[in-house]
Amino acid sequence: MVATASKNPSAQVSGWVGAAIALGIAAVALVWIWGMALPVTPPGTVCAAIYPPTAGCAGDARLAPAAVWTVLLAGAVAAAFFLSRRGWWGVLVGAVIAGGVGVAGYFATWSMNVFLVV
Repeated sequence: MVATASKNPSAQVSGWVGAAIALGIAAVALVWIWGMALPVTPPGTVCAAIYPPTAGCAGDARLAPAAVWTVLLAGAVAAAFFLSRRGWWGVLVGAVIAGGVGVAGYFATWSMNVFLVV
């Protein structure tokens, strides 16, 4: 009889550890993404005329990329959880995927391009 991933205690532990790591990475990425997307300057504040504008000076132009990449990051966390049930290599691959999506989301929000296409 072949042991499945749900019957193997090691796979269950690695699944929860992988999910915790991916959630931690996602939480940091979401703080970065939404910290840049949400306006933090009071109305009437003079912003420097540079491109891309600094955080809080882009109006609502960064909200769409932030929302899209939040959904993509949630998908990456789900993929990391399912990959981590395959063992410790899956945990590593899931963490790299979640980190990569988080960094890409930050740069997409910073450059105000939803899919990093120039």
